Amino acid sequence: MPKLHLKRTPAEEHERARRKAYKAAKRAAKRKLASSSKHADESCPSSSSHKPDYDATRAELEETEFREKMRGAFEDDEHLGGIDARFNEYAHIPDRWARDAHDAADPQYMDDDEYAEWIRQGMWKKKHAREYEEQAKRDAQRAAQKAREKEIKAETSRIEGLAREQEGRKARERQRLGEEDHRQRYEQRWKALLDPRTPDLGPLTFADIPWPLFSTMRRPLRMEDITPEAITTFLLLDIDGAATPTKNDHCSRRNRDKLKETLLRFHPDKFEGRFMHRVPASDTEVVKEAVGQLARVLNVLMSGHS
Repeated sequence: MPKLHLKRTPAEEHERARRKAYKAAKRAAKRKLASSSKHADESCPSSSSHKPDYDATRAELEETEFREKMRGAFEDDEHLGGIDARFNEYAHIPDRWARDAHDAADPQYMDDDEYAEWIRQGMWKKKHAREYEEQAKRDAQRAAQKAREKEIKAETSRIEGLAREQEGRKARERQRLGEEDHRQRYEQRWKALLDPRTPDLGPLTFADIPWPLFSTMRRPLRMEDITPEAITTFLLLDIDGAATPTKNDHCSRRNRDKLKETLLRFHPDKFEGRFMHRVPASDTEVVKEAVGQLARVLNVLMSGHS
């Protein structure tokens, strides 16, 4: 199978022409040196007019040696460029770490001093290639470590967020179960109070009365706790904590029935006739005030559900 010949890029053409020119200059310098030596042998040693120009020859040799170093520097640039390419394969390495100022510089925009300094830096990189490689490795490892720490931090935050959400759901479920249990005990106590077969169990204090409110464990129930919002939360909320829709005929009727039932229980005249004889004298006034406040709130709620 014939070998493929790819078209050279402009940069490759430029480098090829530069190397050809360098080789031609080197051959010309060698030919000139050989010619000078030959003329020196044929000339008379005593003749000062035909003495070989050793200074010029030495200068040409030094120029050739300098060009040889420059050529080596260019080749080293290609080698170090390969090193950079390998380390640039590390994930999450910013460009400012993957390439240094020497690699990013463009020689065609440099003046003579800048170009000479650029060459010296390239030669230093060649001499200290191992140090350069190790530094690049350390930079890549630091970048990878930072990226890993960032990923761990993000994952930790995500897990903590999920844990908080789960704990919130559990807390809401505990609250829902507690409220439902409170409603059931409220109904059971009222059935016992209204059942004529239930024996008279003695005094009925303010705290003993089953009020249609969620009690708080931090302090006893107070008059300011009897509000439309608190009573609505207790009587008219579904088990999942959502307000019962009032536009639905069935739900609206159920709400009215629940409010009416509660109003009959706490109607001042009916309540006084049934239970006030059991209320201690120390609680009589506060019980009457609470029953009256509750009846007024229930009437307001009834008007809203008529």
